[in-house]
Amino acid sequence: MHSGRSLALPVALALVACEKLPQVPVVTEPQPFRASTEVWSGSAVTITSPAFAGAASLPAVLLDELPLDAQRIDDTTLIAPVPDTPGAHSLRVVASNVIPTAVVVHLRGFVEHVEGPLLSGRVEPGRDPRYLFGSGPTSLRRWNIATNKAVDLADSVHAVSCTRGVGPGPNVGELVLLTGGCAAGTWMVWRTEPLAPLIDTTSATTNDFVAVLRTGRWVVLDGGTFSVVACNPGQACAAEVIPGLIGTDVVRSAGRDRAALTGGPAGGGLSSGVPVVDVDVGSVSYRVPALTTATGAAFSHGGDTLFLTGDSAGAPALVAVHARDGQRMASRALGYAPCAVAVDTTRRWLYVAGVTTAPAAPRSVLQVFDRGTMNPITTLHVTAALTYGNQLCRIQQNPLARRLYVVETSAGEVAAPAQIFSFDTPR
Repeated sequence: MHSGRSLALPVALALVACEKLPQVPVVTEPQPFRASTEVWSGSAVTITSPAFAGAASLPAVLLDELPLDAQRIDDTTLIAPVPDTPGAHSLRVVASNVIPTAVVVHLRGFVEHVEGPLLSGRVEPGRDPRYLFGSGPTSLRRWNIATNKAVDLADSVHAVSCTRGVGPGPNVGELVLLTGGCAAGTWMVWRTEPLAPLIDTTSATTNDFVAVLRTGRWVVLDGGTFSVVACNPGQACAAEVIPGLIGTDVVRSAGRDRAALTGGPAGGGLSSGVPVVDVDVGSVSYRVPALTTATGAAFSHGGDTLFLTGDSAGAPALVAVHARDGQRMASRALGYAPCAVAVDTTRRWLYVAGVTTAPAAPRSVLQVFDRGTMNPITTLHVTAALTYGNQLCRIQQNPLARRLYVVETSAGEVAAPAQIFSFDTPR
């Protein structure tokens, strides 16, 4: 009769005893974190860790023991802006649940400025991205911008004393040179590496340069005035003079179907826009009215987009248009006077080089944009005493070395030391 009571009592006592056992606290092991180890200087570093999930407050993020203004992107990801201080830096996260081991973050940006060889006028790259070809004091020069060494070629190849640099050929690594002397020479296409003449020649005469877009299609810059020349079999050559523009450069698309003519308005007036040539037709197809002065031009690799820098209603700007018809896609105001623009050969980056307009202390910059959105990623500041942006400047890339160069040469016929400014790019 009492067996049920006798069993219930020990069970109840056992439950009470269990409740009185000491509770073992749950210990959370510190979690590691990961950070992007190579980013643009002046951009932002991304940091991830499972320890960030559920945290009520943000952990402290230190770069060389200085705090960064980190922001949460999602439960496990932070992003922290970094200063424009190129080089290797130590980054760590300070939180009780994060392993305190620091990681090395490389901020990629301006490296150095060096003085190059004597060159004058327009330069053109070879097939090897390390080489630039231009007019030396007595002959055509091949300049290795990676080693800063120049080689003089035969003086009969290009008449440097009566020209303003070399012209672009129809394909990458081809030059248009005045061969045979100032008086009796002919502007003709040469292949580089090895240097050899090709069959394309022109009947143009000029002391500036000629750009050959394809056989029977070329652009002549003579006394600052552009002429687009079309020569068809069985017909006389026709030349279209581009009025109201003091020309500086010809930039062709990779597909060889379009060419942009850069320059500024003649006589201080307003131009009717940047001319873009239809190579097949051999005449100007349209003008880009968004800019009154174009200081730089670059086509996307697919040839569908044309990027232009210059002056828009008195303010510096970057403009993107459809290469086929010139319809505007996007534009961005720039806080400096641009001198060149380039599309990265392997990544979704767009580069604009220029110089700030502050009269007291002008400073050269290289701004990096996301090519798809046209949003700025960073602005790299040149810390050298010398600035670029006052003569002929171009952006040259060496993707294998992860190196970017801004090269400036004299705009006149007299050779002066070229200047080269180097930048490292992230992996």
